[in-house]
Amino acid sequence: MPISELLLNVITEFYENDSRARTFGTDTELHHSEIHMLQCIAEHPDLHISGLARLLDITRGAASQTAQRLERKGMVIKEASPDDNKKIVLRLTPKGKTAVANHKDAHEKYDVLISDILAGANVSQRQFLEDFLQRLEQKLKQS
Repeated sequence: MPISELLLNVITEFYENDSRARTFGTDTELHHSEIHMLQCIAEHPDLHISGLARLLDITRGAASQTAQRLERKGMVIKEASPDDNKKIVLRLTPKGKTAVANHKDAHEKYDVLISDILAGANVSQRQFLEDFLQRLEQKLKQS
């Protein structure tokens, strides 16, 4: 099988796996965009919707809709900003904190998987792979 075909298969498998809704240790399914918004809220607790939208590189409307879904799912609550009572910030609920912690664990397991696969590679092989992936990423961004 050509390397390009193998790479496309790996990318497809990764995308399909990454885009599946997951519960992250809760009783509620979360989509990719939702868990990443929760992660952003955990890392930047005093941001309002506009700030979240900027960090996530999405529109304010998309950020607002995702935040509403997360509120309905019991993952976040809305509160007045400590800096400006006219602005609303999102806070993680205990359920949201559980999801974020389990999402972090999932990323750590993925890091271990990659480390295990690369355990037998020497420094130059790892460097070649890193360089290849960086060049591929740049080319894909240009197209």
